[in-house]
Amino acid sequence: MKISRLINIYSIILLLIFVFIAPIYSQNKGFQQVAENGKYSLLFDTETAGIAIKDKSTGKIFYQFPQDWEQDPSMGVTKFSIPSHIVVEMADEEARTSVYNTYALGVMRGNFKIKNIKDGVRIDYEFSTQGLSISIEFILTSYGLQVRVPMDSIREEGDLKLNRIWVLPYFLSGSKKDDGYLIIPDGSGAIVRFDQRVGIERGFEIPIYGYDYGLPLYDMSPKVEGIKLPVFGVKRGDLGILGVVESGDLDASIACYAAGNSTSYFRVYPVFNYRNIHKFLLYEREASTGQSGEVVDVLVNKFSPYTLKNDIVINYFLFTGKDIDYSSMAKFYRDYLIRNRTLQKKVIEEKELPFNLSIISGIKIKTTKVGVPVVEVFPLTTFDETIKILENLKDKGIKNVNLIMKGYQPDGYLSKITNGVKFEAKLGGEKGFKKLLDYCEQNHIKITFTAEIIEVYEQGNGFSVTRDANRYLNNGVAFLYKWDPVTKKKNRDYDPWFLVLPSKLPVYLKNFLRDLDKYRIDNVLIENMGNYIYSQNKSPNLLSREEVATLWKETLSTYKEKYSFNFTSGNFYILPFAKMILDMPLDSSNFAIETEPIPFYQMIIHGYIPYSGKSGNLRENQKKEFLRMVEYGAIPYYTFIYKDSSYFKKSFYNEMVSSHYKDWIDQAANEYHKIKDLYSYILNVPIDKHQKIMEGVYRVLYKNNVEVVVNYNKKAVNYKGKKINGEDFIFLLGEN
Repeated sequence: MKISRLINIYSIILLLIFVFIAPIYSQNKGFQQVAENGKYSLLFDTETAGIAIKDKSTGKIFYQFPQDWEQDPSMGVTKFSIPSHIVVEMADEEARTSVYNTYALGVMRGNFKIKNIKDGVRIDYEFSTQGLSISIEFILTSYGLQVRVPMDSIREEGDLKLNRIWVLPYFLSGSKKDDGYLIIPDGSGAIVRFDQRVGIERGFEIPIYGYDYGLPLYDMSPKVEGIKLPVFGVKRGDLGILGVVESGDLDASIACYAAGNSTSYFRVYPVFNYRNIHKFLLYEREASTGQSGEVVDVLVNKFSPYTLKNDIVINYFLFTGKDIDYSSMAKFYRDYLIRNRTLQKKVIEEKELPFNLSIISGIKIKTTKVGVPVVEVFPLTTFDETIKILENLKDKGIKNVNLIMKGYQPDGYLSKITNGVKFEAKLGGEKGFKKLLDYCEQNHIKITFTAEIIEVYEQGNGFSVTRDANRYLNNGVAFLYKWDPVTKKKNRDYDPWFLVLPSKLPVYLKNFLRDLDKYRIDNVLIENMGNYIYSQNKSPNLLSREEVATLWKETLSTYKEKYSFNFTSGNFYILPFAKMILDMPLDSSNFAIETEPIPFYQMIIHGYIPYSGKSGNLRENQKKEFLRMVEYGAIPYYTFIYKDSSYFKKSFYNEMVSSHYKDWIDQAANEYHKIKDLYSYILNVPIDKHQKIMEGVYRVLYKNNVEVVVNYNKKAVNYKGKKINGEDFIFLLGEN
């Protein structure tokens, strides 16, 4: 305790001294070449440890931090973070955190060593007072710069523990006087223009691939579309930088801040969790608000027993030219993924536009028998009724259906684990399903079976909570909850449910696929695997998210050649295995600092992996979201049930209150036929460019020169002599 207070006092004194001596160290900007290749030169200033990359063909220079940073009105730790290579967060034994940076405690005090390495330079830093050693390497590549933080360079020798690492927080930055924007992988993607006016919200930090539910959560997370790709970028004038987290992404977040938040620069950068701090409930006490019954959680902290194992590696791809924009960066990244075989052509030529259809067969509802409350399976859509829906679609001209079956197993949807394949008797049992299977084979309809092997709502079917449920470090079961959007607390009206131990998933998937073979089905939807990934904290077999991702990818690789895997949401680690992505974000989170959403993700995978947004019957704004589907090139998708939707009100799955097929089938058919001709030209074609051509009007250019122009305005507009009605679209065929 005394040591921690002394450290904080000493740090404040140092920072006051540094305010006056900083200019002495900043005056020498003597960059010298330390590496070069055919395209770039790597420059390094031995006095300030500043890094710069020079494009040899254009003479343009990419600086690691803004060259006018000394004039920034910020002070102390915040100001000295601007020219820093690394900023770290460290915690004492009570998990109280402090922030330090390599410029103030390394460069200005002379506590750094420079080493020449192949194609670059390495800087070793010593934070002597904090007991921390850490190094960073800058390596010149044919595309720009690779930055590496070797894990074996990290040494902790004092009482403080390293928690988080910021890498080059101001490399990708711009000011209000610059022309350009930040590129954020929020949902489909978003840009933050440097002239963006923001209110009180100044920025955000979102974990890549979602929250780690292996850690306890006591408050409702903000509603976000999520970070699906480990990329971020900036366009500033005729310069562009695209950052790609190649290693460490499973334990990282993307931070984005606008000018005015601490400093006068817009910036985006990765933050890495070297060690997590787990928070556990100690007890509840009455809140000080005076309102009866209101309580607050009193938490105790515990450090994670494992740390980041693989080196942090970030590739920065550099661009110059007046035509640089987010479209050209997305195309470059797509080509990069193709060369690395992360992205491979999976599309089979379709004679007709596909229509993705989810059928929810059975769910459990609360009812009464002889006055006694009971919970029982209710058949929302029997197998015979599924055939009737398919017949209705065929009559309306929709024949190329991808049929996604949910809730076909005993006990229905969102119930027991999918451990093999069995059929609920109330739906028609195995005999009823075989009739449906014969119908689908005769009508060339593909059936996809859903595997619920990540979230489980009940014990049974081979799943034991004691043996197979994930746990927290305190050995408590890692529950998931419904949250009350008003109080932001757990909704106690619904029971919590379980996460499967990640190491058990390969067993359940194997059993499921084994039974699928009996029905000649090879299409599988693994729900939630593409939504988020979580650590395994059940002792003694602890696994970080990094290790869980490796396990899951190895498992999918085993079956990749035989089965077609479909996923929801679309986190980056599933891309090499994805035949189809459902519920893909077609929007950003629309944070106040975001200027507008862009189809950055869609530009990368369109023509390689087909995708759909959320179900058409679950849209919040029907016209706008239909147009967004067209703008982003997504395949039509609906979720239907045969019975009346009111039954959902009595179930856990009450979000699906609007899915009775008779209410939606005409709209689905009208939308399908409205885009059918367009999609015959673009279904399997990569996107070449996306741009805003006027307020509320967006243009998408495909590689075959087909143009799609979408008008979100209520009034008609003209484009190339063509009229586009309000809330409508047109497409123009190019020469190819």
